[in-house]
Amino acid sequence: MALIDGQETYIGLILKWIHDNNSTEGVDFTQPHVRRSLRYVYPLFMFLHAIVGVFGLVGNIAILVVIGKRGLYKDQTFFFLGNIAFSDLIKCMFVLPVTLSNLLIGNWVFGSFLCFFLPMMQCFPIHSTMLTYLMIAIDRYRLIVTPFKARAPAGLCIIGVWVAAVCLVLPFAVYLRYIDLGSILGDRFDGVGICYVNQERHIEEYIRAMFVTLYAMPLAVIGFLCVKVSAELKSLETVSLSVHFSAPSELCTHSEQSYNSRIRWADPDTESSRCDTDVPSSESRSPKDYADGTTQDSDDDIDLVKEKRTQNYLITMVTLFAMCWCPLNILILVQFFVHENGNNTGHFDITYTTFTVFGFLSTCINPVLFASWRMSSSTKDRLRGYFRFSSRSRTGSQV
Repeated sequence: MALIDGQETYIGLILKWIHDNNSTEGVDFTQPHVRRSLRYVYPLFMFLHAIVGVFGLVGNIAILVVIGKRGLYKDQTFFFLGNIAFSDLIKCMFVLPVTLSNLLIGNWVFGSFLCFFLPMMQCFPIHSTMLTYLMIAIDRYRLIVTPFKARAPAGLCIIGVWVAAVCLVLPFAVYLRYIDLGSILGDRFDGVGICYVNQERHIEEYIRAMFVTLYAMPLAVIGFLCVKVSAELKSLETVSLSVHFSAPSELCTHSEQSYNSRIRWADPDTESSRCDTDVPSSESRSPKDYADGTTQDSDDDIDLVKEKRTQNYLITMVTLFAMCWCPLNILILVQFFVHENGNNTGHFDITYTTFTVFGFLSTCINPVLFASWRMSSSTKDRLRGYFRFSSRSRTGSQV
């Protein structure tokens, strides 16, 4: 009893744990037992998690294969997206199964190491994804709005993202405690323990800081940068169209020439939007041709059609990612202010598990958006025709 002298909290946790798990003489606590609140719905949650995990695993492997085979990693944006796909793979392969087991099993049979490591393993891939989206937004701001400034190396940024994500979740272990029931209650509980959060250390302050630092603030910065990039692209498009519809070439001023020299249209019908003057294009101009003394190479040319398409898909990815994880983040933020009791424990378990499914659903969204992004127009037309044909077939059969 020396282990629990002066620790009334431990005794309360042990009694509550025994009560929650219906302790009887015939129960083997060394084997996993489903929580009472999830006893009748856990097959549904297992099915949903399995679908999300398999689809996310296959889809993100496909993203990495496409990026690797087609050499898209040479573009920094796709290099960052490859890192997001890798992070989603970690979620589907390791985080999702262990998280589901932790949610469904009422008795902790995973040992002391996972008690301290599991929360960190659950958090750092999610945080790395958010920080990678932040790096994409910063990189695209440098590319579109300030094109004459050097872009940071994508590989170095990714290393910094992972190091930051791991370091920011390490303090979580300070708030965790593990009770080895085998050393207290005897051999019957050998290998069984209680993993809990020490409320006396005010973990709610740490949770609030993590929510602001790794969810709210990055989203605000990403939103601001996306607005600036979208406004710059719209401005470039306006200048290009105004030059295109100018009558004589002498009406194209030098400022319009230098501004429009950054623009390259992918659509051949709009290729005439460049200034029709004797000033050479950005592909043929040498550094001395620039009046402001700055240099520009072909990598600084902006394909407006491509960049606008990229911007739209990236905004959609970030928005859906934030929407998927928002319910769970809010629930984690408020759970330490709403104390569980016998009346709301079951509702809390079901809500938490449901929000977890929504969170991991983000691993399935990116492959769908990426496929739509990279899919050719002819392929999309064929798919639309197939679905239209299928719809007509069903309608005809019903008639």
